[in-house]
Amino acid sequence: MDIVTEDAAARTRIRESLDESLIVEAAAGTGKTTELIQRILAVLRSGRTTVDKIVAVTFTRKAAGELRLRLRVELDKARLAAKDANEIRFLEDAVARLEEAHLGTIHSFCAEILRQRPVEARLAPGFEEIDEAQALSLYSRAFDSWIQQRLQEMSPALRRLISRFSLERATEENRPVERLRRAGLDIVGWRDFRQPWRKTTFDRDPEIQRLIPEIAVLAQIASECNVPRHPLRERLQCVVDFMSRLRRSEEIGRHDMDEVEALLIRLSNHLSKWHRKGSRQFSPAHSRDEVAEKKTGLAAQLADFAQQADADLAALLQAEMQDLIDIYEDMKARSGKVDFVDLLVRTRDVIRDDTGVRKLLHDRFSHIFVDEFQDTDPVQAEILLLLSADDPDETNWRKVRPKPGKLFLVGDPKQSIYRFRRADIILYQDVCASLNAKGVETVYLSHSFRAVKTIQDAVNAAFAPEIQRNESTGQPAYVALAGGVPGSEQPAVVALPIPYPYGTRGITKKEINECLPETIAEFVDWLVRKSGWRVRDPGGSNTMVPIESQHIAILFKRFMSWGADVTREYAHALEARNIPHQLWQARSFHQREEVETIRAALNAIEWPDDELSVFATLKGSLFAIPDNLLLRFRFEVGAFRPFRRLP
Repeated sequence: MDIVTEDAAARTRIRESLDESLIVEAAAGTGKTTELIQRILAVLRSGRTTVDKIVAVTFTRKAAGELRLRLRVELDKARLAAKDANEIRFLEDAVARLEEAHLGTIHSFCAEILRQRPVEARLAPGFEEIDEAQALSLYSRAFDSWIQQRLQEMSPALRRLISRFSLERATEENRPVERLRRAGLDIVGWRDFRQPWRKTTFDRDPEIQRLIPEIAVLAQIASECNVPRHPLRERLQCVVDFMSRLRRSEEIGRHDMDEVEALLIRLSNHLSKWHRKGSRQFSPAHSRDEVAEKKTGLAAQLADFAQQADADLAALLQAEMQDLIDIYEDMKARSGKVDFVDLLVRTRDVIRDDTGVRKLLHDRFSHIFVDEFQDTDPVQAEILLLLSADDPDETNWRKVRPKPGKLFLVGDPKQSIYRFRRADIILYQDVCASLNAKGVETVYLSHSFRAVKTIQDAVNAAFAPEIQRNESTGQPAYVALAGGVPGSEQPAVVALPIPYPYGTRGITKKEINECLPETIAEFVDWLVRKSGWRVRDPGGSNTMVPIESQHIAILFKRFMSWGADVTREYAHALEARNIPHQLWQARSFHQREEVETIRAALNAIEWPDDELSVFATLKGSLFAIPDNLLLRFRFEVGAFRPFRRLP
C-alpha cells in the first residue's frame, strides 16, 4: 500500500510533470534520490528520450554506482508491471542499453567529452587523468621548484610572510613551509580564477607609525602598576615586551618594518585573549577600569590593523603565486596529465567557446539530472546549464533559460559541506534564484522516511529556532521534517543520566568522561538482554525485530584525546559484558594489545628467522612464557629458531 505523504503533490509533480524543468530541495531521509530515479524512469517509459541521451550526475563514484544499480532494479520492475506495448518496448530498450547512459560523477562526464573532442579542447589525444594523490605529488614538485626560486629573489610578500613565521612556534604539523605549501595548493585549486584579488587602500608603514605611540603609552602605564601579580598587569606584559624589543632594534640601527608588522599582529593576538579583572586598584595614577578601557581600545585598533595587513599580504601572495600555477601547468602539459580541475575547465571552455561542439552536445543529451546540486562548484554549474539551454547559441551561463523538461536538479542546501572542494552555497542559492526567475520552479520534499516521528519532532524543536535564513552568509531557511515512521510505546529519544558526574567541587567533564564507558555499556547490555524493545529490520523487510547488538551504534566526536584512545574503555566495557561489537576507523586500533599480539604471531609465522617477532609471540598473551624462562633458553640453548633441533 502506498503511503500518503504531506508532500504527495510535489512527488506527483516530479513523476508526472515531465515537460518542465524542476529544482527539488529535500532534507536527508526524504527520498530525493528515489524521486530522481522515478523521474528518469518516467521519462524513459514515456518515450520522450532514449537511455543513451540521459545524463545523471552524482557527487561520488560510489553514489554513481548505487544510482546505476537502483535504476536497473526499477527498470526491471517497471518492465514486468507494464501493460502498454509501447511502454514495454521503451523499457526493454532502456534495460538493454543501460550501459550507454551517462551516469557518473561530473568529472567522469567531462572526461568522456574531452576524450571525444581532445583537439577542440587543446589536449593530446592520449591524455592521462590523474587522481588527487597524483596531482598532489606533481604539485609538490612544482612548489619545491617555485619556493627555491622565490627564496633566492626574496620577494616582498615572501619576506613579510617569513617575518611572521619567525615569531611563531613551529610544530611538525604546522611548519612554515608546509603552511605556505597548503596556501599555494588552494591558489592552484582555483587557477581558473586568476584575476588579481581586490586590494583595499592600506598604507602599512604610516599605520605602524601611528600605532607605536599608543602602544608606548599603554606600556608606560603598565610599568607603573604597584599591585603585585595583578591579572591585568600580567596581560599587559606583552605590550611592555613589544616596546622593549622595538627599542633594542632602534639602538642597534635595525628598523625592519616587516618584523614590526609581525610583532604587531602577535601583540593583537595576545591582547585579544581573556583575562581576570583583578582588584580595582592598579597604580597611583590609573584605576583598573581606565587601564582596561585603554587596553580594549588598543586591541580593537590592532585587530583592525591585522585584518587589513592580512588582506594586503594575501593579495600580494596571490599575485606572486601565479608563477607557481605556471610551473604546475607546465609540468602537467609536458607529461600529458590532466587533473580534476582541468577536466572541468577544459570541458567548460570547449562548450562555451566552440559553437560546433556546444550544438553537438546540446542535441546529444536530451535530459540532465543532477544529484547533490548543493555541492556543485561554479564551473560545474556553468557546464550543466550551458548544456541544458533552450538556445544552443547562448554562451553566458547566467543568461541560460533551460529547455522545458531538460534540467532536473536535486539538492539540500543544509548539507553543503564541501566548500574545501569549491562548493559554494551562495552560488547554489544564486543559481536557484536565477532559474526561478526564468520559470524553473522549486518543489520541496519534507516527508522523512528515515526516523520515527518522535525523533523528527526533537530535531525540529532543536534546529528550527537556530537555522534561520541569512542571505549574506548563505544560511538556508530550515524546512521542518514531516511525516516519519509511526512510533511505538517504547521511547525513541532517551537522555541517559550520568551516575557519577561529581568531582571534588561539583560536576566535572573529567568525571563524566570517566564513567561514560561503563554507563553506556550497561545501557547497551540492558537494551539487548532485558528491554524487550524492537526495531525495524535493517534488512529491508520493514518488520519489527528484537533489538540486537548489531542494531546499536556508538558514535564518538573524536577517537583520540590528548594522545589517549577514547574508544578503548568502551571496547573493554562491552567485552566485559560479552557484547559483540566492531570498531571502525579507530586510529589506535593497531596499538591495541590483542592486535599487536596477533601481528607479532603472524610475522613470526611468515618470517621464522625474525627472532624479535618469535620472542614477542612467546612472551605475549598467546603463550605467556615468563621472561626468565625465555632468557634462560636464550643463554643455554641459543637463538629462537623454530626449525632448530632442540638438545
